[in-house]
Amino acid sequence: MPKFLLVPNPIGRYSIGDRTPVLQVAADGSVTIYLQKDSPGPDKESNWLPAPAGNFILWLRVYEPGAAILDGTYKVPPVAQAK
Repeated sequence: MPKFLLVPNPIGRYSIGDRTPVLQVAADGSVTIYLQKDSPGPDKESNWLPAPAGNFILWLRVYEPGAAILDGTYKVPPVAQAK
């Protein structure tokens, strides 16, 4: 049976979102989140969500969702492997 546990990590971060105080937002309002085991580097660490090595499950929680979430018209942006 799989266990869905938080991942111990060197920065003590277990979630990332709009209330993450150091989150870097691009000029166009987009946010890149780095989901990976190792730090993406000091310049990107503010948007790093540490993940375990190997496969893991990514959850998206939405609090007080708007109509687009509730009716299914909002599409969650895809997760893409960085190059």
